[in-house]
Amino acid sequence: MNSLKSSRNNRPKRAKSGLRPYLPSFKSRPFLNFSLGFFLVIISLAIAAWAVDDARHEGKVARNVTVSGFDVGGLEPTGLAVVLENISSSYASTPVIISTMDGLIETQAGVVGIELDALATAKEVLSLGDGSFLAEPFRWVKSLFSSRPSDVVVYLRSGMSEEFKSLIISQQPEPIEPKWSVSNGTVVAISGISAKAFDLETIQYDVLEAARAGRNPIEVNATAIDIPPLISDTQAENFAKTINELTSSGLEVFVGDRNHIFSPQELRSWMSFQMVDGQPSYSFDESLILQAISQALGGIVADSTDEPQLAVEDGELKILNLAAKACCSSDSPSLIIQAIENNEEKINLELIDISDGTDELLAAYGVTELIAKATTHHPCCASRVANIQRFAELMQGKVIKPGESISLNEAVGERTEAKGFVEAGVIVNGELTKDVGGGISQFATTFFQASFYGGLEIDAYFPHTIWFSRYTDFAGRKGIESTISWPSPDVRVRNTSPYPILIWPTWTHTSVSVSLYSTRYAEVNVDRQNFRKLEECEVIETIRIRKYPDSSEELDTFTARYQPENGIDCDGEPTYPRPPDPPSDVVATAGDAQVLVSWGVPEPEGDFDITDYFPIEEYIVTSEPGGESCSAIPPELTCIVEGLTNETSYIFTVIAVNSEGDSEESEPSDPVV
Repeated sequence: MNSLKSSRNNRPKRAKSGLRPYLPSFKSRPFLNFSLGFFLVIISLAIAAWAVDDARHEGKVARNVTVSGFDVGGLEPTGLAVVLENISSSYASTPVIISTMDGLIETQAGVVGIELDALATAKEVLSLGDGSFLAEPFRWVKSLFSSRPSDVVVYLRSGMSEEFKSLIISQQPEPIEPKWSVSNGTVVAISGISAKAFDLETIQYDVLEAARAGRNPIEVNATAIDIPPLISDTQAENFAKTINELTSSGLEVFVGDRNHIFSPQELRSWMSFQMVDGQPSYSFDESLILQAISQALGGIVADSTDEPQLAVEDGELKILNLAAKACCSSDSPSLIIQAIENNEEKINLELIDISDGTDELLAAYGVTELIAKATTHHPCCASRVANIQRFAELMQGKVIKPGESISLNEAVGERTEAKGFVEAGVIVNGELTKDVGGGISQFATTFFQASFYGGLEIDAYFPHTIWFSRYTDFAGRKGIESTISWPSPDVRVRNTSPYPILIWPTWTHTSVSVSLYSTRYAEVNVDRQNFRKLEECEVIETIRIRKYPDSSEELDTFTARYQPENGIDCDGEPTYPRPPDPPSDVVATAGDAQVLVSWGVPEPEGDFDITDYFPIEEYIVTSEPGGESCSAIPPELTCIVEGLTNETSYIFTVIAVNSEGDSEESEPSDPVV
């Protein structure tokens, strides 16, 4: 029996049934119990307060509701209707702000085409607070601390209005189309660039959705899209290839008995490229074509072989031998364009008869206008005036062709009584004296100033050593002048323009003028002048600036130095005569037992001293070895040394001789055999 009892005690105990084992025990958690209870009380109170407030607003707008920025909370339907009517009537002026990649577009709802539906919006407003029992109390609590915006009911009157469309398009960036240019003589394509624009298809509806959310102002971000160029890069490259192939053969142009081959690069330089109706196109600049054929094939084709004779009568250019033709007819550019487009490699252009057309002949020749004029003044009736006028007379009508130069000494020669010159004052070694042809330095200065302002290249000039106020330029500037003597110093200028230049001096009893006629090629100005002292002398540097048709600029500098007074040098000591300087640039050319030797006129010592006013009477050439010699009388600058031995190396030196003695030996020539 005990064992049975013991057995019962040892059996496993059965668990008690029910939920209690699974429920938390709160006996040991009093704080949690209190918190949960407090929360439940707060929720109950909030729900109760909401229920009371909801009952108070029955049939009214819920608490703290706004419509398009206006507070309508607690309003009766009639009051709400008044507010919505006011909003509706002014809704068209509601600001609309559209943010794009390039900034803001500001407009109004009425322009977009959006209108407010007051009745439908009233229903939307009154329905606020009618939400579910679980959610509405929480929305009510939130409304105690912040406004509760209501959606509005808006609609589009129609499609996008023209006003809104124009506004949007005016702000819409456009893609950059491909371009074409000529680089190193070849047409190349420059890639286009897509535009980061906004989608016109969605922009109005984006504004509408923002308006429905009750925003005031209505703000939206425009949706960005890529708008590609009308022409793709591949199409642009194919167009460039087509143009290069079209011009690849060049064009040979015949005019009378002249011809010129224009290279592919030249043809392309006449072209420009643009988009026309959404497609790439090209055009030719006829003025460039006309200029090119005038330079290559223009000029006069006279009935005789004589050059045209130009003159100026009463200030007007004239051509005296009018029996002539010129290149080319006015339709020449269009004929050249047609030949290129037809893939022709040759074309004949017609000459035009301009025997009765002075203006046309002048234009063809390239002499159409006055490009520069200089005038200097002098007292009447002195002997030097006769020399000035005689020199001007001998220079009148001379023409400097493109690329050629003119020397006053070479053009007129030595001034002698046989040529009509008389004795007058000159400057010798810084001192005033007399010589045949004296005074012509005034013509040299006048010609120099016309050439300076006409844009000619001045290859040789030499300012006076003593300043004369009559040599100022038209603006009163000092230092823009040059003297002349025989055989040096000289004034030599060069025509770097593509047009001939007519020299036309005129004179009165008290002045001399030099006018240059051509076609203006460069704009010329004095950039600045610098003044400084060299001991007792004044040194003036004049910087000239020339601007050419291709927009390039060129500066050059001209320097003059003036002694303090007649016969006194910069160091304050008297000037004095002396032998000449040695000849320059000695060149020997071998022959059979003889050598031809040539040389240049001695340069004045230093930069400014004029020594060549004491004429050089003889040049003497001597060989080494052997001492064989020859001589020449100026203006000759060559002589032949004979009696030499073939296969022997020789060098040669030259000396110059004047009334004051012999110069030093020149630098020797290069050896010749």
